[in-house]
Amino acid sequence: MSFYQERKAELKHTKRQLAHKAKYSTRSEMSVREQRTRLQELKSEFLTNPKLDKYVKKLFDIALDDEHQGQMSAIKLIADRVLPNQAFAHSAKGNNSVQINISGLITTSVDVKDVSPDDDVVDEQ
Repeated sequence: MSFYQERKAELKHTKRQLAHKAKYSTRSEMSVREQRTRLQELKSEFLTNPKLDKYVKKLFDIALDDEHQGQMSAIKLIADRVLPNQAFAHSAKGNNSVQINISGLITTSVDVKDVSPDDDVVDEQ
C-alpha cells in the first residue's frame, strides 16, 4: 500500500470512530431552556471579565490601524456585532408598538330635508 492509501484508510477509520461516538454518546442534548441559561451565563462571564476593556481597545486599535493585516476583519466584527447592538439598544427599552390614527370627516349636525315624491317626478310631455 502506498502512503496515500494508508492515510486514506486511517482517516476513514477515524471518521467511523467519531461517528460511532457521536451516535452512542451518553451526553444528552441541552433543552432550549438550558441553552438560554448557558448563553446568559457566558454573556455575564464575558461582560464581567476584567480583560474585556483591553480586548475592546485592541479591537478598535486594529480596526483603525491602516497597516494592520487584520484591519478589515476587525472593522467587520465591529460593524456586525458592536454597532447594531448600540444603535438599537434605545428602541428595545421603549414601546415598540405601531400606532395608526385614522381621522375622517366629522359633522356636528345632520340636516334633514323633507322630500316629497311628487317634487322629484318631472313630466316631459
